[in-house]
Amino acid sequence: MEPLVSIIVPVYNAMPYLNTFLDSVENQTYAPLELILVDDGSNDDSFSVLIERAVIMEAKGISVQVLSQNHAGQVAAVNLALPRVHGELLTWCDADDYWTEDSIDKMVECLLAHLDVNMVRSNGLIKDETENPIMFREKENQPFLADIFDDLFHERILELAGRFMVRTEALFACYPNRQIPASTVDQNPQLLLPIASRSKCAYLNEELHVYCRRSSGHSSTKRSFTETMKRIEDIKQMYLSILPYCECDQEYYRKEVDNITATFKKTLMQTTVMMARKKAATCLE
Repeated sequence: MEPLVSIIVPVYNAMPYLNTFLDSVENQTYAPLELILVDDGSNDDSFSVLIERAVIMEAKGISVQVLSQNHAGQVAAVNLALPRVHGELLTWCDADDYWTEDSIDKMVECLLAHLDVNMVRSNGLIKDETENPIMFREKENQPFLADIFDDLFHERILELAGRFMVRTEALFACYPNRQIPASTVDQNPQLLLPIASRSKCAYLNEELHVYCRRSSGHSSTKRSFTETMKRIEDIKQMYLSILPYCECDQEYYRKEVDNITATFKKTLMQTTVMMARKKAATCLE
């Protein structure tokens, strides 16, 4: 029997894109699938769509759980879903992105063929809201099997939801209580870094996932100086909270967190001063 694949999807005000994502799940060539959808307090019709589509997808053999919570962010949504995971394999995706129809099939096939690794990642496309491709070059000549912990930590490869699949047993060995560290920033480092510190990762150099960069997304949000400084500090605390769950040189990586944080803050200060000077010069003209 093929292993059950669990899919966790936090959903927040995703109406314009939600059906495209759900279509990509429904059209997967792989079965069996367990889809765990968590509405994160949406104030559009996302929850109604989830309920309607769950009935359709259940009729097609996909197990669907629809959960809801007051708006608390992606990490809280993931933590609500994790205790309800039954699959031997786990993947997760943002509700405004989507997969190719053979994405899950190929990632499962890879993990079944390589029982000595606990994670696999794929390549993919990055598009904007008009579906125009955005070029992003990752490390070249990546080997099929590699230790990716340091590259993930330093963001030399993309930590995109939808491009990774892990063995559930390996994840819950890192988090026996089935909860990842809380954060307002992201959920991918928490899910990936502990496993990457213990296992090599297989790499499928195929475009199996489409990441859609939205003008309303976290990466596109314009922030004030104070908001950006707070976000830098939040990212620092997130990484510090993950490190105890990783098998790595704790002292070295804590120092790396401090160094990276200091560099980000220095760059922000320099950019802010430069923009202020430019604005002042413009006003004097």
